[in-house]
Amino acid sequence: MNASLEALQRLSAELESGDIVFPTSIDVSLRIRQALENPDININEVARLVGAEPVLSAKALRLANSVAYNRSGNEITDVRTAVNRVGTEPIRMLTMSLIVRQMVDARADERLRVMTHDLWQHTIHVSALSFVIARRLSRLNADAAMFAGVVHEIGQFYLLARASAFPALLQREEELSGLMFSFSRSVGRAVLESLKVPTQIIDAVDDPSITGPVVPPRSLADVLFLAESMAAFPNPFCSATAEHDAAIAETVTADIDNETLDAVVAESQEEIDSIIATLQV
Repeated sequence: MNASLEALQRLSAELESGDIVFPTSIDVSLRIRQALENPDININEVARLVGAEPVLSAKALRLANSVAYNRSGNEITDVRTAVNRVGTEPIRMLTMSLIVRQMVDARADERLRVMTHDLWQHTIHVSALSFVIARRLSRLNADAAMFAGVVHEIGQFYLLARASAFPALLQREEELSGLMFSFSRSVGRAVLESLKVPTQIIDAVDDPSITGPVVPPRSLADVLFLAESMAAFPNPFCSATAEHDAAIAETVTADIDNETLDAVVAESQEEIDSIIATLQV
C-alpha cells in the first residue's frame, strides 16, 4: 500500500470515530461559533462576543461598511451598530471564515502556506459571487449563499491542516489534486457536522445531484456551481474536464431575463470586491 493511501485510510478512521482535530490556534473562534449557535442569543451578546475578538470585530466593521451592506454610505465605527446592520447570519459567516482561514497553522511550511493561500483566494471569490448570484438571480437567502461559499472547500482546508500529521499526503504532487478532489467532500461533511453547521448548508456543499449549471439557480448548490465556474481564482486542486468547461461556456452566454451572468457580475463588481476585501485577511 502506498503511503498516501495509508494516510487517507488513517484519516478516514479518525473521521468515522468523530475525532475531528482542530489546531489550538482556532480555539477562540470555535468558542464564539458555538456561542452564536444559541437560538436565544440577543444582539447585545453577539456584539460582546464579536468585540472581544479583534480580527472578528474588524471584519464585522468592514462588512457593515461595505457596498454590499451599506447602501447609504454612512460610516459605522462601533461593533454593536455593525452587528445590528448586517445581522447575526453574516456574523456567523465571518466567524466561520476565521475558522477556515486559521485551520492551517501559521507555522506550516512554505509549500502548505502557498496552497492554503491559493485555496483561500478561490474560496473568498466563490463566497462573494454566491452572495451576488443568490441576491440578483434568485429568491434564495444571499447570506446563506455567502456562508456556503466560505465553507464549500472546508474538507480541503482540513486535509491541508492535517498534512503535518500525515506528510505522505504531500509527498507526490501529481496525486494531490486527485486525492483532494475525491476525498474532500466526505471530509468536509464530517467537519461541518462536527461544527453543527445547518443541514441546508452541508447539503448545498455536498450535493451529488449537481452535474451542470442551472440558470436561474433553484438551490444553494446551484448557486455554488455557478459561483465556482465564474470565480477569478479557480480551485488549485481541481482539474475541470472538457465537458465541464463546455457546459460553463454555454451557461455564461445564456440569457437570464435579458441579462447574462457576466453582466450581473459586472454590475455587482463593487459589492463583490467589498466582500472579498472583508474576507481577504
